[in-house]
Amino acid sequence: MDIALQILSLFGGLGMFLFGMNTMSTGLERAAGDKLRQIMEKVTGNLFKSVILGAVVAALTQSSSATTVMVVGFVNAGILTLSQAVGIIMGANIGTTITAWILSLNDLPGDVWYLAIVKPTTLAPVAIILGAGLLFFCQKKNIKTIGEFLVGLGLIFIGMEYMSNSMEVVFNAIPSLQNVFAGQNNPVIGILIGTGITAIIQSSAASVAMLQAVASSTAVVFSSAFPIIMGQNIGTCVTALLSSVGASKNAKRAAMIHLYFNIIGTIVFMVVIYALQYTLGLPFWHSAINATDISIFHSIFNVASTIMLLPFSRLLVWLAQKTIKDTKHEETESPFALLDDRFLSTPSIAINNVHTVMSNMCGVAKENVMLCRKMIKNKDMSISEKILANEELLDEYEINLTAYLTKVSDTQLSQSDNEKSAAYFHLVNNIERIGDYCDNIRESIEKLINGKIQFSPDAEEGLKVLFNAVENIMELTFQAFTWDDISLVCKIEPLEEVVDGIQEKLERKHMKRLKSKKCSVEAGVIFLEIISNVERISDHCSNIGVAILQARSDKRALDRHEYLRRLHAEMPGEYREDYEFYKHKYAL
Repeated sequence: MDIALQILSLFGGLGMFLFGMNTMSTGLERAAGDKLRQIMEKVTGNLFKSVILGAVVAALTQSSSATTVMVVGFVNAGILTLSQAVGIIMGANIGTTITAWILSLNDLPGDVWYLAIVKPTTLAPVAIILGAGLLFFCQKKNIKTIGEFLVGLGLIFIGMEYMSNSMEVVFNAIPSLQNVFAGQNNPVIGILIGTGITAIIQSSAASVAMLQAVASSTAVVFSSAFPIIMGQNIGTCVTALLSSVGASKNAKRAAMIHLYFNIIGTIVFMVVIYALQYTLGLPFWHSAINATDISIFHSIFNVASTIMLLPFSRLLVWLAQKTIKDTKHEETESPFALLDDRFLSTPSIAINNVHTVMSNMCGVAKENVMLCRKMIKNKDMSISEKILANEELLDEYEINLTAYLTKVSDTQLSQSDNEKSAAYFHLVNNIERIGDYCDNIRESIEKLINGKIQFSPDAEEGLKVLFNAVENIMELTFQAFTWDDISLVCKIEPLEEVVDGIQEKLERKHMKRLKSKKCSVEAGVIFLEIISNVERISDHCSNIGVAILQARSDKRALDRHEYLRRLHAEMPGEYREDYEFYKHKYAL
């Protein structure tokens, strides 16, 4: 019964360790995640900078696997090339060693008071107490992020302590298990053990921590530990390989680069270490290894592998390309490649990706408005097919973005990202509705062309002014969204009010033309349909403007109807100036 409880304690400690890592990395990601995507997108061909970036991102996410999965996603979306990905992947292996160094603090002597303070057994309760205090009693999100990080750090230490304490009992009770780690002399089996354990728990940091726990509870010699550590680096590639399933060929190649990097590094290290042992003899070869020694070798292996293979980065790309060969039919890049589930582990990046895809959606909607104008001006029926194709694409954008935002909203979002996610649901719907009104306009123009109906010169001039104003408001709206520019958002509503005025004037003038028989009834019906749908496009631009403010947690837009009512009624400051400017610019 005791051994069963100790095994339960062992796995409980592992679970606590993994949960602590996730909690800590989530806190760090929320603090730095908004910058990660921007930094990654600016990666150049400078391999050295790419390595540093990979190390920093892996240190923040506490996982080389998570970083490589992120890289696979960026390669899949076409943001990173394979050449740019190589350096980040190499750096990720270095960054993930930080966890082992944190845990090796256990090896500090406890008889010196100032060293005892930084031992995990002392830091764990202190970190959790401080972290919980910040989480529960502080309102600022940045402070809460620090609290989340501290709680995660404390849980890592406690989980490690549980594993260390229970392993000693378990290993003593099961000698064969002890032989797996402590008495393993076959390096190939050692590599397979390290690979297998890491592949199962999907974390090299946790796998190394387990080895450190074993080393602290029983005798593990250098000769047994080295192959296991190198195998752990190979095992961490499984996560990226699995994530590349169903991705583009280049994404699969990025995952293969990660695998080849670790396999080649392992082979070279094994050859060098065993050559030195059999020729010169390594004095520490049969000595017991501790947590600090494991951290040192783990870091040496990853840093040395990076230094060794960095000059041969093109060779790694070549190997990956030879493994995953191009087919005769080249892949077409999907407009939704950024909406990748790989980014859900880093929600802030997923939200930024949604923003990018929505910006592209805005471009399609804007193009359709311009095509409608071109179609009515040139009486060109061939344009109808392009408008229809764009409308179908906008529907696809709405379906894919809504589905992805639903997934994102189920992740652990920061307050700002949560508000963005909620606002983006409304934004997507409003952009798609612009496409619907363009389709209505297309149908009206088809009736105009097929019926060989002509508008009066006055009606055509009025349509020209209305389209000019609506194209302007769309440009303002989509630029405001893409650049997150509040100064442009503030110009949307005064122009929307001017568009409303233009439509009303066009309707009054149309009624006069009907009474004076200057316009046919058929032409009049189509004319009213078109100007009504064009005006509604500006209404949705207004909705988008309010949603942009809501995404920024702007208190003015909490109550949309009250916000718009006050603007129109009071016309504060610059609003009136902009209104008068646009009213003069688009005077009929």
